[in-house]
Order: sequence, then structure tokens, then C-alpha cells
Amino acid sequence: MTKHLKTALNRIRRSPYQAIAAISIMTMTLFLAGALFLLSAGSQAVLNYFETRPQINAFFKVDYVPPQSEIDRIHSELDATGLVKSFHFVSKDEALTIYKDLNKSDPLLLDAVTASMLPASVEVSAYQPNDLSVLADKLKTEPNIDDVRYAQDILGALTKWTNSVRVVGLTLVGTNILITFLIILLIIGVKVAGRREEIVVLQLVGATRSYISAPFIYEGVLYGLLGGFIAWGIMYLILLYSMPFLVTFLAGIPILPPPILFMLEVLGGEMLLGALVGGMGGLMATKRYLKT
Repeated sequence: MTKHLKTALNRIRRSPYQAIAAISIMTMTLFLAGALFLLSAGSQAVLNYFETRPQINAFFKVDYVPPQSEIDRIHSELDATGLVKSFHFVSKDEALTIYKDLNKSDPLLLDAVTASMLPASVEVSAYQPNDLSVLADKLKTEPNIDDVRYAQDILGALTKWTNSVRVVGLTLVGTNILITFLIILLIIGVKVAGRREEIVVLQLVGATRSYISAPFIYEGVLYGLLGGFIAWGIMYLILLYSMPFLVTFLAGIPILPPPILFMLEVLGGEMLLGALVGGMGGLMATKRYLKT
């Protein structure tokens, strides 16, 4: 193994331009794959965040304080549907606490609002986004509930966006991996053809196909490993540079910064994918030549 690896490294050093071309195309493909994976993972994390938040907010009339018996009745009727994941009553005092927490940077707003000016409400979460409309319709029939708001449109849009990213991403990445594979196949195939006399001599002295193929396969694997590492490094730097903007854009959704372990797993996936594509390119190039 060590001998074949040294041979592969020597061949890369002797043909730097071909190596640069192979590593460059591998880097571009793996960068696209990694970027789309992060986008898809981020979209899924945002969707999961919204799915764990109270999805329906039903506000009572501002001048009405619901008794506990009415809250229990509403809770029981909603539970009877089998669609409720969680139910929480927010009193006027609790609403004031939430209001103060959201506006703590503006003292004028804090002084102008009292608990009596805020409505009590109930927060309801459903197991499935499609069930929100059923629960919202039941809450709208309550005579003392003045307004019902729910995030069905947001969750629906996020679900469609996440699914679209996955479909488009898989299509683009699959196409680019195929192109990269063919380019690696071509580059290593040229190298195999340029060493045909050496290969003939090795065959005459009894060298096996696996022995002849090994340095070329290792060469393709090295292209993939280097391409994967460089692509990950560029992607991580862009992510770190964009972090302030993304944190502001996501408005408090706690998915950034990504855990170091997660990014190391992405690095491992990038390098593994690159090694597989490069190794398969080297294997197919030598296999095709040895057949002829």
C-alpha cells in the first residue's frame, strides 16, 4: 500500500497541470455538493424550529379574562380531535412579561403598556402542519376569542422550499459528479496510455491487474481527498464570513453557528465522496486499458 501511494504521489508531482485540473474540477463539484447539503440541512433545521413553536395563537377579547373552566373546556375539545401536540394558556400578566422581554431595549414602549391592555391567549401546536386549519376553525367558533393566527402558510412554504432544494440539489450534484467522474477517467486514462510500455513490462514479469491498477486508483483517491478538503475549507470560510448577516436574517432562530462536530462530519462526507469518485475513475481507466 505504501509503495503504491508513493508511486501515485510521484506521478502527481511529475504531471502538475493534470493534477491541478483534476483537483480543481473535484473541488468545484464537492463545493457545490457541500453548499447544497448545508442549505438543505439549514432549511430542515428552520422547519423543525417552527414545527416545535406554538403554531396557533388564539387571542381573547382584550377586556375579557377567561375563567379556568372555559380554558379547560377549550383544551378538552381540542384534545378530543387527537391533533393537538401541546396547549398553553397565556394570561394577561404573562403576556405583559413577554411584551417586556421583546421590547426591553425601548423604555418608552414599556411604560406605555399595562397588563390590562394586552389580551389573554392560548397557544396550540399540532402534530402535522396540515391539521392547523382544523384546530384554527374550532378556535374561531369560540365566542370570546377575537383573533386566531397560525403559521400554516410559513410551514407550507418552508416545506416546499426544503423539498425543492433537495430535488434541485440532487440533480445538480448528480450531474456534476458524473462530469467529474468522466474528467478523472479521461485524465487518468491519458496517464495509463502514456505508461503502456511500462505496463506491458509489468505484465510480462507476472504483475497482477490489481498491482498495476493500484497506483492509478490511489492517484484518483488523492485527487478526491484533496478536492474534498479544499472545497470544505472554502465553504467553511464563506460560512464564517457570512455569519453576521445570516444571524440577523434568521432573526433569533438558533441554528448558527453550526456545531464543530457537524462541520467535521461534513468534511468527512466531502472527502469520502471525493475519494469514491476519484477511486472509481482510476479503477475504470485502468480496467478499460487492461481489457484492450
